[in-house]
Amino acid sequence: MSTALAQNHDENVFLTVTLSPTSALYSNPDGLAVHPLIRRLGRVGELQDVQVLSVRRDTWPRVQGEIMDALNALPGVLRVDVQERPKLRTKRGGDEL
Repeated sequence: MSTALAQNHDENVFLTVTLSPTSALYSNPDGLAVHPLIRRLGRVGELQDVQVLSVRRDTWPRVQGEIMDALNALPGVLRVDVQERPKLRTKRGGDEL
């Protein structure tokens, strides 16, 4: 699975999960789908130990605690982070140079 696909932050909440290299999940990251609403998208670039998961945004408020607790309880999970929506950058005006 590839995370190169455009990530729709309006429809999904994205989580990154950092794994211990000695964890069974390191070689079998499909085990991170501990809830039926979790979708594993793949790893972050070439980082073998960081996986990206998504959950539909409309269900996130209802299942957030349950999902975070389940992921953090897995053996070998070092860290779980909820990714913020990307911020739009503003262009500088021509007169600021």
